Amino acid sequence: MKLTWFLMPLLLVGCATTGSRPQPLTQAGIIALAQAGTADAEIIQQIDETRSIYRLGAADVIRLRQEGVSETVVNYMLDTYVRYAVAVQRRQDAFEYDWHYRWGYWYSPIRRCR
Repeated sequence: MKLTWFLMPLLLVGCATTGSRPQPLTQAGIIALAQAGTADAEIIQQIDETRSIYRLGAADVIRLRQEGVSETVVNYMLDTYVRYAVAVQRRQDAFEYDWHYRWGYWYSPIRRCR
């Protein structure tokens, strides 16, 4: 009981200190950064820091390239959606693994001899 009273304020303080998620970096923002002469590594770092995910079509890629965004940044932007999809699939696989292999199937893998 005393442990509960000790841990509860810590949990509440921990929840209260979480910051808000940064605004994602838009395509227009990336174009502005590229035209301002920002290095590719800095643009990629800002994409990572804002956790932006881009699902670009062919027209988007052409527009970005025509506006002066480097091929490295465009390829990284294309890769953000792939990395997001992989992360979602890993979470889903971990959830399914947990149910099927930790708690067992609904049937027994061991057959009973009669």
